[in-house]
Amino acid sequence: MRPRISCRLVLCAALLLAAQPVAARAAGDPLEAVNRRILAFNQGVRARLLGPLAEFYLSATTPEVRHGIANALANLNEPVTALSGLAAGDPGLAANAAARFGINSTLGLAGIHDRAAAMGYPRQPFGIADAVCHWGVPSGPFLVLPLLGPSTLRDAGARVGLGVALSQALGPDAYAAWIGSDAFIGYAQLHEELERIDAQSLDAYAVYRSAYLQRRAAACPADRAEEPVGETEAGPEPP
Repeated sequence: MRPRISCRLVLCAALLLAAQPVAARAAGDPLEAVNRRILAFNQGVRARLLGPLAEFYLSATTPEVRHGIANALANLNEPVTALSGLAAGDPGLAANAAARFGINSTLGLAGIHDRAAAMGYPRQPFGIADAVCHWGVPSGPFLVLPLLGPSTLRDAGARVGLGVALSQALGPDAYAAWIGSDAFIGYAQLHEELERIDAQSLDAYAVYRSAYLQRRAAACPADRAEEPVGETEAGPEPP
C-alpha cells in the first residue's frame, strides 16, 4: 500500500513548497493552470461525494474486513503485474505475480488472505506504466486527471491503453465495476490523510505533485533525471 506519513511531515513539506517562488514551482509544469482547476474539481467531488461515502465505509466495516477487501482487489491486479513484468523483460517478477495469483485465488479464498506472502512470494506491484517507463519513454508533463488524480502524460497514456484492453477482454461493465471498486478502496484508505493535506497545507497542489513525481522517480530510473530540483518529501497523491 502507499506509505503513510505523519501530519507534521506533510505540513513541513507544504510550508517548504509554498515558500518557493511561484515561477520556480511552475518550471517544468506547463499544464499547472489546467491541473489546478482539475484538482479543485476533484477536491469538490471528494468533499461532497467520495468523502461521505468513505466515512460510511470506514465506520460500517472492521479493519479486518477492509484488509480482506483490499487484498482481494490487489489479487485481481496480479495478472496485470505478470504481463507488465514480461513486457519489461523481468520474467522473475512475472513468475512471482503468477504464483501469487494462483496461490491467493485458491488457498487465499479469492485473494482475501495473502497466503502467497507467507510462502515466499511477496507482493511486488508493477503496472503497465512501469513497463513503459522501463522502455525509456519519458514521463512528459505532470497531469491531474479528473477523479483519478495525479499522473503524467506517459502514465495516463499507459492507463488508457490498459483500460481499453481490459474493457475489451472483460467487458465494459465488469471492468468498470473492478476499476471503480479498486479506486474507491484506495481512496478510502487515504481519506483522512488527504483531508489533512487539503486542510493544513498552504499549497495542496504542490504537495500532491511532489509526492507523485518523487514516487515515480523512486520506481522508474528514467524519471530520476527529470525529477524537479528542490522538490521535498511530501504526502501521498490523491487517487
